[in-house]
Amino acid sequence: MTTILVIDDDTNLGTVFCETLALNGFATLRAATGQAGIQLTRQHHPQLVVCDIGLPDISGHSVLKGVRSHPATTTIPVIMVTGRTDADTFRHSMEHGADDYLTKPVDLDGFLRAVQTQLTKRKQLAEHFASVSAVPAEPAPISLEALETRLEASAPSPQLWMIQLRNYGAIQARYGHVFGQLVLQSVGQQLQQWRCHESALPIETYRLDERFVILLSAPPGLVDQAIASLQTRLKQPRVVSNHRLSLDICVRSVSCLDLAVNKPREGMASAPSPSLVERLRRAIQRDELQLYFQPQVDLNSGQIIGAEALVRWIVPGEPAILPVQFIPVAEDSGLMPSLGDWILGAALQQLSRWQTMRLSGISLAINLSAYQLQNPIFIDRLMSLVSIAGVTPVMIDLELPEGLIMADLDRAKPLLATLQQGGFSTAIDDFGSGYSSLSHLQHLPVNILKLDKCFVRDLHHNKSNQIIVKAIMDMAQGLNIATVASGVETARELSILKQLGCQSMQGYLFSPALTAQDFETLLLDSSHQNSLDFKVNV
Repeated sequence: MTTILVIDDDTNLGTVFCETLALNGFATLRAATGQAGIQLTRQHHPQLVVCDIGLPDISGHSVLKGVRSHPATTTIPVIMVTGRTDADTFRHSMEHGADDYLTKPVDLDGFLRAVQTQLTKRKQLAEHFASVSAVPAEPAPISLEALETRLEASAPSPQLWMIQLRNYGAIQARYGHVFGQLVLQSVGQQLQQWRCHESALPIETYRLDERFVILLSAPPGLVDQAIASLQTRLKQPRVVSNHRLSLDICVRSVSCLDLAVNKPREGMASAPSPSLVERLRRAIQRDELQLYFQPQVDLNSGQIIGAEALVRWIVPGEPAILPVQFIPVAEDSGLMPSLGDWILGAALQQLSRWQTMRLSGISLAINLSAYQLQNPIFIDRLMSLVSIAGVTPVMIDLELPEGLIMADLDRAKPLLATLQQGGFSTAIDDFGSGYSSLSHLQHLPVNILKLDKCFVRDLHHNKSNQIIVKAIMDMAQGLNIATVASGVETARELSILKQLGCQSMQGYLFSPALTAQDFETLLLDSSHQNSLDFKVNV
């Protein structure tokens, strides 16, 4: 039987949690203090921990640290519970390795959904580990002291190389500790595959906390070739637990002193390189970024009804720098306000062009960031850009991520209401990923829900996701909220979505993100037809 540990000093709430879990077929353990919770976790290894942040002896974050620091419990999902709704508390929890975050008063349906989702993720993680059993194992862990001893014992001393995920902190903060560990495992396995491919060279690989190190003894020319081969492998996009990622990975020659000085701060992303910050600053100032547009399609008519604006950094003669690489850099270096302004201005100018071309029936979705949510003059700046572009707000969909809304409801609600009053459509992006927002939906001033990709992927195989999507669609229909499914890649996913009542979609099944010119060509071609070749029949 699945066992869940509840750590909460509130007798009433803890009892309600345990009774609700028991009624739904779970075994429960109970602790009223953080230290007792850590002890029970290590003794019984429950499948899930639900922990209040405010405990009488130590904080819930200290409990989380204790769970994550023990090898036998490090992958146990942890859901944090608190009465605070500010963004700092949410971010602090995720940076310490929380997998989900619920605010009081806790809706019990949302609580059960959060529990089930984390248990499902844990099961998928176990299945993933089993499915890759034939892949070479991860590099063995090593301490800095042991690495120094190993180097001193080698004659001649091998070259030391470090592999570091610059955006690991951002990934862990967004997706949780378990997902972060899975990303590191993916990199480790790729490193071992490379080692097998370069079997003619004397290569040793190790994992040093959140980094990897390579010991390589070979002539310089062969070393350069081998490292170039590794960098090519690591640059390739990867799919980790149904999420497509392009990691910002640094591979460089180091000394043990470099490793000690550059040890990652716990739970935090490493600082972006100064050169990349300056390049991004110049790219924004010189208008060197580019917007791409992914079509959105009505599932009944098959017609293009809108597009989502997506920023790209295209550097001539170099591989494209993807948003997952430069957005964290913008956030960490204070460039996000300038970048957000550039995206808004460029998107509105493009919409103005389309309206001049008499493509006025096309809506444009633009993503907003936490910095815009928190900026007290954002609305004034937005209206100024709208006026400069000469467009009306009616065809503009402004999207906020669900996690951002739920982490700061006090700011998000009035902002969404003000945007609606200004004539804009408001949208919740990545909806469903927070597991606790359905209960808030009827009180949020939103026009559109964008279903999170994780619910779309392999939807025809995943019955629990079908139930969740159906619940979302039914509630949205009852509240007169439009729905968009993102990340649709197969006809079977599309078929299920249409059966469940989803109204529109975007994804590779229809089209990837396109340049403005290619999007216009696609749009003009479709306008001369009664319907697109794209079929949505079920």
